[in-house]
Amino acid sequence: MTVFIRPEFTPGTLPTFNGYHLQIFASGRAKLSLQMLTNNKKKEFYTALPKRDRDGLRRQKARSLATLPDHFARIDQLLSDNPDAKVFRLHAKGDNNATADNAHLLASLEQASLWLVMSDVVHKWELTTMLVHVLLKGKGKRKGEASIFNEYAPTQDHDWQDATFEMGDYAKGFREGPASTALPTAPKPLLSKAAPPPTQAITRPIPKAAQRVQPTPVETDYMSDDPCDDPILFADLLHHSEEETLPEQQDNQPWTTISKGRSTLYGTDGLRAQLLG
Repeated sequence: MTVFIRPEFTPGTLPTFNGYHLQIFASGRAKLSLQMLTNNKKKEFYTALPKRDRDGLRRQKARSLATLPDHFARIDQLLSDNPDAKVFRLHAKGDNNATADNAHLLASLEQASLWLVMSDVVHKWELTTMLVHVLLKGKGKRKGEASIFNEYAPTQDHDWQDATFEMGDYAKGFREGPASTALPTAPKPLLSKAAPPPTQAITRPIPKAAQRVQPTPVETDYMSDDPCDDPILFADLLHHSEEETLPEQQDNQPWTTISKGRSTLYGTDGLRAQLLG
Protein backbone atom coordinates (compact mmCIF):
# COMPACT_ATOMS: atom_id res chain seq x y z
CA MET A 1 0.00 0.00 0.00
CA THR A 2 1.51 3.27 -1.13
CA VAL A 3 0.08 5.12 1.88
CA PHE A 4 2.80 3.54 4.03
CA ILE A 5 5.60 4.61 1.71
CA ARG A 6 6.57 8.07 2.91
CA PRO A 7 7.83 10.34 0.08
CA GLU A 8 10.46 11.90 2.39
CA PHE A 9 12.51 8.67 2.30
CA THR A 10 12.29 7.91 -1.40
CA PRO A 11 15.53 8.03 -3.45
CA GLY A 12 14.23 11.04 -5.38
CA THR A 13 13.35 13.13 -2.30
CA LEU A 14 16.21 12.41 0.10
CA PRO A 15 18.73 14.55 -1.88
CA THR A 16 16.45 17.56 -1.40
CA PHE A 17 17.30 17.61 2.31
CA ASN A 18 20.39 19.29 3.71
CA GLY A 19 20.97 16.51 6.23
CA TYR A 20 19.26 15.43 9.41
CA HIS A 21 19.41 15.55 13.20
CA LEU A 22 19.40 12.33 15.21
CA GLN A 23 18.22 12.64 18.79
CA ILE A 24 17.81 10.08 21.60
CA PHE A 25 15.61 10.69 24.64
CA ALA A 26 15.58 9.10 28.09
CA SER A 27 12.04 7.88 27.35
CA GLY A 28 13.50 5.33 24.94
CA ARG A 29 12.57 7.12 21.75
CA ALA A 30 14.68 8.48 18.91
CA LYS A 31 13.80 11.41 16.69
CA LEU A 32 14.82 12.00 13.08
CA SER A 33 14.57 15.59 11.79
CA LEU A 34 15.16 15.99 8.05
CA GLN A 35 16.43 19.52 7.31
CA MET A 36 15.00 21.07 4.14
CA LEU A 37 17.26 23.02 1.75
CA THR A 38 14.97 25.87 0.75
CA ASN A 39 13.90 27.03 4.22
CA ASN A 40 14.38 26.30 7.89
CA LYS A 41 11.54 23.81 8.00
CA LYS A 42 11.97 20.20 9.07
CA LYS A 43 10.26 16.91 8.53
CA GLU A 44 10.18 15.11 11.86
CA PHE A 45 9.72 11.43 12.62
CA TYR A 46 9.76 9.46 15.88
CA THR A 47 10.63 5.82 16.49
CA ALA A 48 8.55 3.20 18.28
CA LEU A 49 9.63 -0.28 19.39
CA PRO A 50 6.81 -2.85 19.09
CA LYS A 51 6.69 -5.48 21.83
CA ARG A 52 7.08 -8.12 19.11
CA ASP A 53 9.25 -6.20 16.68
CA ARG A 54 9.82 -9.09 14.25
CA ASP A 55 6.09 -9.68 13.93
CA GLY A 56 5.60 -6.01 13.13
CA LEU A 57 8.36 -6.19 10.52
CA ARG A 58 6.68 -9.20 8.88
CA ARG A 59 3.41 -7.29 8.60
CA GLN A 60 5.19 -4.41 6.92
CA LYS A 61 6.94 -6.76 4.52
CA ALA A 62 3.67 -8.43 3.67
CA ARG A 63 2.16 -5.18 2.45
CA SER A 64 5.22 -3.39 0.98
CA LEU A 65 7.81 -6.00 -0.03
CA ALA A 66 6.83 -5.89 -3.68
CA THR A 67 7.40 -2.12 -3.78
CA LEU A 68 10.48 -2.00 -1.48
CA PRO A 69 12.50 -5.18 -2.16
CA ASP A 70 15.89 -3.47 -1.73
CA HIS A 71 14.86 -1.79 1.50
CA PHE A 72 13.78 -5.02 3.21
CA ALA A 73 16.77 -6.87 1.79
CA ARG A 74 19.07 -4.42 3.62
CA ILE A 75 17.15 -4.96 6.87
CA ASP A 76 17.31 -8.74 6.52
CA GLN A 77 21.07 -8.56 6.03
CA LEU A 78 21.53 -6.40 9.13
CA LEU A 79 19.44 -8.80 11.21
CA SER A 80 21.46 -11.73 9.91
CA ASP A 81 24.71 -10.01 10.91
CA ASN A 82 23.31 -8.80 14.25
CA PRO A 83 20.75 -11.31 15.57
CA ASP A 84 20.24 -9.37 18.82
CA ALA A 85 19.16 -6.20 17.00
CA LYS A 86 15.69 -4.75 17.59
CA VAL A 87 13.64 -3.21 14.79
CA PHE A 88 11.97 0.17 15.42
CA ARG A 89 9.32 1.54 13.11
CA LEU A 90 9.26 5.24 12.18
CA HIS A 91 6.11 7.35 12.16
CA ALA A 92 5.41 11.01 11.45
CA LYS A 93 5.43 13.40 14.40
CA GLY A 94 1.99 13.74 15.94
CA ASP A 95 0.54 10.69 14.15
CA ASN A 96 1.46 7.24 15.47
CA ASN A 97 -0.41 5.61 12.62
CA ALA A 98 1.55 7.41 9.87
CA THR A 99 4.10 4.59 9.64
CA ALA A 100 6.90 4.71 7.10
CA ASP A 101 7.48 1.26 5.61
CA ASN A 102 10.50 2.62 3.71
CA ALA A 103 12.39 3.78 6.85
CA HIS A 104 13.48 1.78 9.90
CA LEU A 105 15.87 2.06 12.82
CA LEU A 106 17.72 -1.00 14.15
CA ALA A 107 19.65 -1.06 17.46
CA SER A 108 22.09 -3.69 18.71
CA LEU A 109 23.21 -3.78 22.32
CA GLU A 110 26.10 -6.12 21.52
CA GLN A 111 27.44 -3.78 18.84
CA ALA A 112 26.52 -0.59 20.77
CA SER A 113 25.26 0.83 17.49
CA LEU A 114 22.14 1.75 15.57
CA TRP A 115 21.38 1.77 11.87
CA LEU A 116 19.05 4.06 9.97
CA VAL A 117 17.71 2.38 6.84
CA MET A 118 16.12 4.93 4.50
CA SER A 119 14.99 3.23 1.28
CA ASP A 120 18.22 1.40 0.34
CA VAL A 121 20.60 3.83 2.15
CA VAL A 122 22.11 2.60 5.43
CA HIS A 123 23.69 4.96 7.99
CA LYS A 124 25.42 3.35 10.95
CA TRP A 125 25.78 5.35 14.19
CA GLU A 126 28.23 4.11 16.79
CA LEU A 127 26.96 4.75 20.31
CA THR A 128 27.70 3.68 23.86
CA THR A 129 26.11 0.63 25.43
CA MET A 130 24.23 2.93 27.79
CA LEU A 131 22.61 4.89 24.96
CA VAL A 132 21.47 1.73 23.21
CA HIS A 133 20.12 0.45 26.52
CA VAL A 134 18.10 3.68 26.83
CA LEU A 135 16.53 3.06 23.43
CA LEU A 136 15.58 -0.48 24.43
CA LYS A 137 14.51 0.07 28.06
CA GLY A 138 14.13 3.82 28.57
CA LYS A 139 11.54 4.83 31.17
CA GLY A 140 11.99 8.60 31.25
CA LYS A 141 9.39 11.26 30.59
CA ARG A 142 8.02 11.47 27.06
CA LYS A 143 7.48 15.23 27.13
CA GLY A 144 9.32 18.25 28.47
CA GLU A 145 12.76 16.63 28.60
CA ALA A 146 15.81 17.52 26.52
CA SER A 147 17.51 14.84 24.45
CA ILE A 148 20.53 13.02 25.85
CA PHE A 149 22.04 12.60 22.38
CA ASN A 150 21.77 15.10 19.53
CA GLU A 151 24.00 15.09 16.47
CA TYR A 152 23.66 16.57 13.00
CA ALA A 153 24.74 14.74 9.83
CA PRO A 154 25.02 17.27 6.97
CA THR A 155 24.63 16.13 3.38
CA GLN A 156 28.31 16.70 2.57
CA ASP A 157 29.22 14.05 5.14
CA HIS A 158 27.29 11.29 3.41
CA ASP A 159 25.73 12.57 0.15
CA TRP A 160 22.87 10.16 0.89
CA GLN A 161 25.10 7.14 0.45
CA ASP A 162 25.97 4.41 2.93
CA ALA A 163 28.00 5.93 5.76
CA THR A 164 29.31 5.22 9.27
CA PHE A 165 29.47 7.87 11.98
CA GLU A 166 31.86 7.21 14.85
CA MET A 167 32.06 8.62 18.36
CA GLY A 168 35.03 10.79 17.37
CA ASP A 169 32.89 12.48 14.70
CA TYR A 170 30.33 13.84 17.15
CA ALA A 171 30.35 17.44 18.32
CA LYS A 172 28.88 16.55 21.70
CA GLY A 173 27.63 12.97 21.87
CA PHE A 174 26.11 12.09 25.21
CA ARG A 175 24.58 15.12 26.91
CA GLU A 176 24.40 15.17 30.69
CA GLY A 177 21.49 16.99 32.26
CA PRO A 178 18.21 16.49 34.10
CA ALA A 179 17.04 13.94 31.55
CA SER A 180 20.10 11.76 32.07
CA THR A 181 19.21 11.21 35.73
CA ALA A 182 16.30 9.04 34.60
CA LEU A 183 18.52 6.66 32.68
CA PRO A 184 18.03 3.00 33.52
CA THR A 185 20.77 1.22 35.37
CA ALA A 186 21.96 -2.32 34.92
CA PRO A 187 20.28 -4.74 37.35
CA LYS A 188 22.30 -5.61 40.43
CA PRO A 189 23.32 -9.25 40.80
CA LEU A 190 21.39 -11.18 43.42
CA LEU A 191 23.31 -12.07 46.53
CA SER A 192 23.03 -15.56 47.93
CA LYS A 193 21.99 -15.96 51.55
CA ALA A 194 25.43 -17.20 52.46
CA ALA A 195 27.23 -14.28 50.81
CA PRO A 196 28.09 -11.26 52.99
CA PRO A 197 26.78 -7.81 51.97
CA PRO A 198 29.16 -6.03 49.55
CA THR A 199 29.79 -3.17 51.97
CA GLN A 200 31.34 -5.45 54.58
CA ALA A 201 34.87 -6.65 54.24
CA ILE A 202 35.34 -10.38 54.33
CA THR A 203 37.51 -11.26 57.31
CA ARG A 204 38.84 -14.60 58.43
CA PRO A 205 38.76 -15.51 62.13
CA ILE A 206 42.15 -15.29 63.79
CA PRO A 207 43.06 -18.73 65.13
CA LYS A 208 43.71 -18.85 68.87
CA ALA A 209 47.26 -19.51 69.94
CA ALA A 210 47.78 -23.07 71.09
CA GLN A 211 48.15 -23.32 74.84
CA ARG A 212 51.55 -24.29 76.04
CA VAL A 213 51.68 -27.78 77.50
CA GLN A 214 52.96 -27.62 81.08
CA PRO A 215 55.67 -30.20 81.76
CA THR A 216 54.53 -33.06 83.97
CA PRO A 217 56.28 -32.84 87.35
CA VAL A 218 58.73 -35.69 87.89
CA GLU A 219 59.93 -36.71 91.32
CA THR A 220 63.70 -37.04 91.48
CA ASP A 221 66.08 -38.44 94.04
CA TYR A 222 68.86 -35.97 93.47
CA MET A 223 69.52 -32.55 94.80
CA SER A 224 69.10 -29.32 92.85
CA ASP A 225 71.87 -28.37 90.53
CA ASP A 226 71.93 -24.91 92.05
CA PRO A 227 75.20 -24.73 94.01
CA CYS A 228 73.60 -22.25 96.38
CA ASP A 229 71.19 -24.99 97.55
CA ASP A 230 73.98 -27.38 98.59
CA PRO A 231 73.67 -27.86 102.42
CA ILE A 232 77.37 -28.22 102.80
CA LEU A 233 77.73 -24.51 102.18
CA PHE A 234 75.86 -23.79 105.40
CA ALA A 235 78.22 -25.91 107.63
CA ASP A 236 81.35 -24.64 109.32
CA LEU A 237 84.42 -25.99 107.65
CA LEU A 238 87.70 -27.01 109.29
CA HIS A 239 90.50 -24.65 108.55
CA HIS A 240 94.00 -26.07 108.60
CA SER A 241 97.20 -24.50 107.73
CA GLU A 242 99.63 -26.48 105.68
CA GLU A 243 102.00 -26.61 108.70
CA GLU A 244 99.35 -27.84 111.18
CA THR A 245 98.60 -31.49 110.64
CA LEU A 246 96.99 -33.97 112.94
CA PRO A 247 99.32 -36.62 114.41
CA GLU A 248 98.83 -40.02 112.95
CA GLN A 249 97.25 -42.65 115.21
CA GLN A 250 99.06 -45.95 115.26
CA ASP A 251 97.08 -49.10 114.70
CA ASN A 252 98.51 -50.77 117.83
CA GLN A 253 97.70 -47.87 120.03
CA PRO A 254 94.30 -47.40 121.67
CA TRP A 255 92.19 -44.56 120.36
CA THR A 256 92.18 -41.44 122.39
CA THR A 257 90.29 -38.21 122.01
CA ILE A 258 92.14 -35.22 120.76
CA SER A 259 90.68 -31.73 120.69
CA LYS A 260 91.75 -29.53 117.82
CA GLY A 261 90.17 -26.20 117.63
CA ARG A 262 86.37 -26.61 117.80
CA SER A 263 86.40 -30.32 116.76
CA THR A 264 86.96 -33.42 118.95
CA LEU A 265 88.21 -36.71 117.70
CA TYR A 266 87.38 -39.92 119.63
CA GLY A 267 88.98 -43.30 119.83
CA THR A 268 86.98 -46.54 119.97
CA ASP A 269 86.65 -46.58 123.77
CA GLY A 270 85.88 -42.89 123.90
CA LEU A 271 83.20 -43.11 121.24
CA ARG A 272 81.58 -46.07 123.11
CA ALA A 273 81.63 -44.13 126.34
CA GLN A 274 79.96 -41.19 124.58
CA LEU A 275 77.20 -43.40 123.22
CA LEU A 276 76.56 -45.41 126.42
CA GLY A 277 76.88 -42.43 128.72
